[in-house]
This record gives sequence, structure tokens and C-alpha cells, in this order.
Amino acid sequence: MSAGLVLYVVRHGQTQWNVAGRMQGRLDSALTARGEAQADAHGRTLAALGGVDELLVSPLGRTRATAELVNAHVGAPVRVEPALVERDCGAWSGLTVDEIAARYPQDWGRRLDDPYHHRPPEGENLPDMELRAAGLLEVLRRELHVPRRLALVTHGVMSRVIVKCLMDLGPDEATLVRHPNELFYRLEWHDGAAAVASHFIEGAGPHRGLLRHQGDGTIPGWHTNGKD
Repeated sequence: MSAGLVLYVVRHGQTQWNVAGRMQGRLDSALTARGEAQADAHGRTLAALGGVDELLVSPLGRTRATAELVNAHVGAPVRVEPALVERDCGAWSGLTVDEIAARYPQDWGRRLDDPYHHRPPEGENLPDMELRAAGLLEVLRRELHVPRRLALVTHGVMSRVIVKCLMDLGPDEATLVRHPNELFYRLEWHDGAAAVASHFIEGAGPHRGLLRHQGDGTIPGWHTNGKD
């Protein structure tokens, strides 16, 4: 089989607001020492995998800081890509889940019922994000046959959108996909066939498939997406 695009989807390292459980969205928070170590580990792992031809980076501070630490190991050209910016959490930006549930109980209930389509007040839902990223995703789809390695340095929810679109997941499947700070995904295409997913966590891997929660959404587990 001839090799095509290899795409690494990297989430930024842990931030202070990740630790506090606050929704960051378009707001920003500095990387913690652990987050810096996670970004460094991603860079070392990517270098060991053969490096990348280009880093496409969300313009927010936490992703730029992560990309800088990654790029200390891979030395690739960096392009800031606005399409990779995180979900706009609107009025919920900067709040914890408990604060949101207390201030917006009806909206929070609707989110729990339909996390894919729910839109926070003044914010975005996942279909909004798909539309926003459509141009970048279309470029990637057109170039699946091109043998190159790209790394997208992005955010937890945008990562889910990218994986959902490029792996042809349904909305229910997509909302189960998780992307903790210490993990990055690798998507590969061969001869134009469906993507094969694997992931690296804390520098170890590749592990087959995507990281997901079980059907009840509370118990973490390792599952493939049926296309591997």
C-alpha cells in the first residue's frame, strides 16, 4: 500500500484553568509545569516518530506555548491557523461546571441531553465549529494521498470535531471521544482508504483506536472506532 497523509492531532498541555475545571474557550490560561512537561513529551515522541513537515497551530496562547515546546524537538515550519481555535463558550467562558449548572440550570440540562448540538449562550456548538473548520478540513481531504506529516496543535473540543469529520463518526460517537492533555492522535490514510487511528499517551504508544468513555459517559475505556 502507498502511504498518504499522516496527521497528528495534538492538544495543548495542561493549563491552570484545566486544573481549576474552568471552561476556557477563547479565553486563555497559562500552561502548568505539568502542561509544559506534556508538551515536551509530545515533541520528543513526534521526533522519535520521524518528525513533521509542518505545525499548524491555533492562535491562542496555550497552543502557541505548546507548539514552541514541541518544536524544540521537531524543528518544523509553524503556521498559525485560525480555524483551529477552540470552541467559543460564550457566557460560560471562565466558569466551572458547578457555576454553570447553578446559573444556567435549564441550558445545562439541555447540554447534558444533547452535547453535540447544544450551543452555550452566545457561544458555538459542534456543528458551528465544523462549519468554521470546513475550509481546512476540505484541504486535508483533498491531500490525503500526499505523503507528508502534519501536526495540528489545537484544543479538546476542536480535536473532537476534527477527528469526527475526518473519521466519519456520527454525532453520538463523536461526543464520546476524549482528548486529555497528555495524549495525541495519529490519523493515517493509505491509498485513499478510510483513516486508521492510533494514539500516544505520555509518550507511550501507538495504542490502537480512539480514547473514549463508555456508553454511560463516566467510565474511561480504550475502544476502536470500527474503522481500524
